[in-house]
Amino acid sequence: MKNVSKTGKTIAAFSLLCISITNINAQEMSVGIELRPRAEYRDGYGSPNAENTDPGGFILQRTRLTVGFKNSYLKTGITVQDSRTLGETGTNSEAVSASGSLSVYEAWADVLLCPGGSVVIGRQALKYDDNRIFSASNWSNTGNSHDVVVFKYELEHIGAAHLGLAYNNDKTISKESMYSGAIKYRYLGYIWISKPLMPNLSLTALALDEGFQKTSTDANGSSTYGNKVSMYHRYTAGGNIKFLKKDFPLDLFATAYFQFGKTSATKRLNASLLALKANYAFMPQFILTAGADRYSGGGSSNSSKSKTFNWLYGAPHSFNGYMDYWTASLPTQGLLDVYGQVGGSIIKKWGYEVGYHLFKTVKDIEYDGASQGKSLGSEVDIKLSYKMNDCVSVEGGWGSYFLNNNSRFLKLKSSSAACRTPGWAYISLTIKPDMFKIKL
Repeated sequence: MKNVSKTGKTIAAFSLLCISITNINAQEMSVGIELRPRAEYRDGYGSPNAENTDPGGFILQRTRLTVGFKNSYLKTGITVQDSRTLGETGTNSEAVSASGSLSVYEAWADVLLCPGGSVVIGRQALKYDDNRIFSASNWSNTGNSHDVVVFKYELEHIGAAHLGLAYNNDKTISKESMYSGAIKYRYLGYIWISKPLMPNLSLTALALDEGFQKTSTDANGSSTYGNKVSMYHRYTAGGNIKFLKKDFPLDLFATAYFQFGKTSATKRLNASLLALKANYAFMPQFILTAGADRYSGGGSSNSSKSKTFNWLYGAPHSFNGYMDYWTASLPTQGLLDVYGQVGGSIIKKWGYEVGYHLFKTVKDIEYDGASQGKSLGSEVDIKLSYKMNDCVSVEGGWGSYFLNNNSRFLKLKSSSAACRTPGWAYISLTIKPDMFKIKL
């Protein structure tokens, strides 16, 4: 019996060893593509069009090829991307232009360092929380990615911490030289922490430091740079509190971020963003969303101090309305966006959203020698989506901005400018199959 017992233990140990080796050596390779043409009609998208102009229409095309590999201690991903407007580049030697973009969107490796800990190095999309500060910016035809190294430590039910670092140059150098700014920042460092506070309630925090090229102007008006590292810094700190309970109809998301440091080499920064959003699911076909975003402002522009919040590297199209009137640049008077939305799934594979935004500034708008109040008008957005199958989906939308004198003044520098009611529409087709996924 002792021999049988000993033999059984040996067999069991050998079996566990085989399973362990199999898991360690288990490898998977995948290849996928994305084809995404999007047609847009713009008549005052982002800014009103004068009455004597015609609307514009165009088709964007984004093509991506992604190759991935993973095993128990390594993951890699490479995505090659082509982004262009149809017609801007020809298909033969008589090309109209060469302004289309063919590039490496992502090229990264995620290496396991210890249980729960890894390092991701290379070009990668950074996505955190609700995509306000860091996002892949999928609406953009090119998207967002960063050349960065990210140290990660994540343990289920305990929390997660990420440390990211980046440093950019135009070329290899043997002594300090001017960086032209192909990427906005020269240096980037951030810490992101996620922590469950109690069941259904979680907290995330983010601290970000950006270093920008500091230059001077010579007698000829050209930018010059010394032979020592010289940067000014912009800091962003804040976070989110989220309440989400499975099988409970209500969830809440609260956000607060503060920016300080400098927004240019000579201008100090003191800005903030406060936001609150609530979703209530009456049923899958009817989900009600209500919220408000408040961006700080300081009234008239000040040459030495700014209170205007910067979007950084998030997904601005997801906030403040699809017409993007107050995303590229916020008013110096600040912005308050109070919104409501109804959405859900109509029938199987169909989804919809109908949203309304009421815009105001935080400080009064002044022109024509008097205060003109805070109202900036309103916007209505509609979106409809259809998932044909696991690989193909269609999405379309329409938006209209209802101007008033204040919004005309901020956009066109004239409260009485003759312009049409802005409108915008789009339809997008996304084809995204996994070409193959194999076990090696």
